Amino acid sequence: MSNTKRANSAQKVILLLMLVFLGCSSNDNGPDINNSDTIAPTQPTNLVASQITQNSMNLSWGASTDNIGVANYSIYRDGNILTSIQLTNYVANGLSPETSYEFKIKAKDAAGNESAFSNAVTAMTLADVSTLQMASGDLEVYVNAIVDNAPDSSGDDYSEPNSSQLTAWDVAVTSILQDDITNAVTKVGEVGYQITEFTDTTLSPNQVFYVLEKKTSESNYWGTYVFSKTPERANLIIMAPHSKYDTNTGKEAVFSFKDNLAKVLFLNGTHRCNSSQLSSCSGTTSACGSSDAFRLSDMAHTTTSMFQKTTENVFTNDPNSVFVQLHGFSKQATDPYVIMSNGTRETPVTDYATLIMNALIVEDNTLTFKLAHIDTTWTRLIGFTNSQGRLINSSNNHCTESAITTSGRFIHIEQEKTKLRDDIAGWTKMSNALKSVF
Repeated sequence: MSNTKRANSAQKVILLLMLVFLGCSSNDNGPDINNSDTIAPTQPTNLVASQITQNSMNLSWGASTDNIGVANYSIYRDGNILTSIQLTNYVANGLSPETSYEFKIKAKDAAGNESAFSNAVTAMTLADVSTLQMASGDLEVYVNAIVDNAPDSSGDDYSEPNSSQLTAWDVAVTSILQDDITNAVTKVGEVGYQITEFTDTTLSPNQVFYVLEKKTSESNYWGTYVFSKTPERANLIIMAPHSKYDTNTGKEAVFSFKDNLAKVLFLNGTHRCNSSQLSSCSGTTSACGSSDAFRLSDMAHTTTSMFQKTTENVFTNDPNSVFVQLHGFSKQATDPYVIMSNGTRETPVTDYATLIMNALIVEDNTLTFKLAHIDTTWTRLIGFTNSQGRLINSSNNHCTESAITTSGRFIHIEQEKTKLRDDIAGWTKMSNALKSVF
C-alpha cells in the first residue's frame, strides 16, 4: 500500500474515532434519563379529603417512590387534570356548595413515566345555608361535654387551617363582637362551624351566650369559643389551651367564665399532642414523650390557628381586653403552688399578675408563688414561648421571638393540681380572685 493510501486510511480511522468519542460525550452528566428510564413511580396511596367547606377541601395522600425520583403529582378532578404539584397535599378551591367531586392522583417522574391512579375519593362540599342554632340549660354542662368529647393525644384529628379559612373566621369573630350574628353564622358555616345561641337558665336573670363550635358532622377541631352577649366583666378573657392535658383547666375555665360573666372563653379543640406534625415555633416540650418541638395541635405554641386568630382579633378590637390563660403543672419539691408571668421580665403599669396573686392569697393563704417579672432568676414554666403572649406583648415574631416589653394584658398562670385545679372548691378560689381583680 502506498504512503498516500496509508495516510488516507489513518485519517478515516481517526475521524471515525472522533465521531464515536463525540457521540459518547454528548451528555457529560450521565445517561439520558428520557431514553434509559422506563420505570414508573409507585401508585400514590391513601388519598383523603378533609377540611371540607362550602367552596374548598384539602387533599392529602401518601408519597410515591421512584428509582430516580418523583418529579410531581397530577391532580384529577372528575376525570380531568386540574394541576401538577410537588407536594403531597393540595387545597382544591373554587368549588361549588353542596356539590360532589371525585379526585384522584398520579405520580410522574422526570422521564415522563406515570404511575397508576391513586384510590379515588369522592366528597361533597357543604351547603351554603347556615342557621343560628338555639339551646338552653346550664352552659357549664353544655361546654364541658364538648371538652370531654374532644380528640385525645393520638389520631391526627387536628388539621391546620388554610388562609381562606382563617380569613372567614376572622370576619366571623369581628361580626360577633359587633353583634352581627347573622353574618357571623354565614362566615363560620363556610368552614364547618356553627354558632349556638345558648340561654343559661340556671342564672338569674338568664344570660345569653354565643357558642362558636364545630358542627358535629365536621372534622375541623379548631376549638370552642364562647362570647357573652352582655358580659359583666367586659375586659376579662379566659383561656384554656391545654384542657385535655392540664387536668381540669378546661372545666376551671368554663366555671370561672360563667361565674364572672367574662367576655370571651377560649378552649382548645384537641389534646395538645394530637397532631403528629411539629410546629415551626420556637421552644420544646416533653409533654408528648421525649423532648421535641411543640405540635401543631398545641394551641399555645403555634400561630396558624383559630386560637391565635381569635386572640389577635379580640386583642385588636378591644383595647381593654386582658387575657388570663390557665395552665397546670406537676409540682416539684422546690416549686411553689402557682407560677405566674405576663410573658416578660418587665413590670407593666397595671400589674394584673400581682393583683391576682394577692387576691388568691385572700382565698387561700397557704398558696406560694413565683412571678417571672419579680423573681427574675426563676425560669421554669414562665410562658415566654407562648404564641398568644408574644402577640399580646408585641413580639417582632409571635412564632420565634419572645417579647421584651409587656402590654400587661397577658397573664400566664401555672397551677399545681390539689390547691386550685382539683375540683370546684379550687376553681372557686380562682374565680373569686378574678372577680376581685376585674
